[in-house]
Amino acid sequence: MRPYLAAVAVILDTIIAGTLVIVTGLFDITGGIYDLISRGWSRIIFLSAGITVTIEGLEHLDKKTSYIFMSNHASHLDVAGFMARLPFKIRFFAKRELLKIPIFGQALYMSKHIIIDRKNTERAKISINEAKKRIRKYGFSVLVFPEGTRSTTGHLGGFKKGGFVLAIETGIPIVPVAVTGSFRLLPAHTLLIQSGTIHIKVGSPLSVQGATTDHKQELMDKVRTEIQSLFGQEEAS
Repeated sequence: MRPYLAAVAVILDTIIAGTLVIVTGLFDITGGIYDLISRGWSRIIFLSAGITVTIEGLEHLDKKTSYIFMSNHASHLDVAGFMARLPFKIRFFAKRELLKIPIFGQALYMSKHIIIDRKNTERAKISINEAKKRIRKYGFSVLVFPEGTRSTTGHLGGFKKGGFVLAIETGIPIVPVAVTGSFRLLPAHTLLIQSGTIHIKVGSPLSVQGATTDHKQELMDKVRTEIQSLFGQEEAS
């Protein structure tokens, strides 16, 4: 019964939080109100579903610094986990198709997340340039799922280059992150959330100073190795 009640709670929570974000977004210039709403939204989700989220490795980070967090993507719960436990002003790369979701899509836009059109290279470049401006102006950190989509197996998939281009062009350190547990609690193709624990492991920042686009593949390989090391090359479940 609890998974069904949790599903209802998530829908209501998202409608209410999304509406608040849309309304406050009209005057929330720095995104501070959004940050508070998103943390409340994620914590309500976990409370209703009976989920505990643990995090380790924050001692590696400076809370006054912007980072580009790169994580495996095993479940819809991953974003909520980061919102709940990472003490940074997080914005993430979101595929353009998400804008079509009522309320949720409008809230994404109003809260200054980075909307990526993966089917249009020129628009993707514009989005990356917009991300650079927002990082400088608002002090955002950016969450990137380099796989580009959720895993359907729990294993780490291939990486896309967008987040690495952003890191190279801004010089902002990349922080590899591994999320385990979320795949089992909410795998693809279901809305029923199971109770349990999600673990977030944060690695040490990787400097990109001096890197150019010629080093992109080398950087992608290094981040992939670091993420695999963090979850011991096991399934994200």
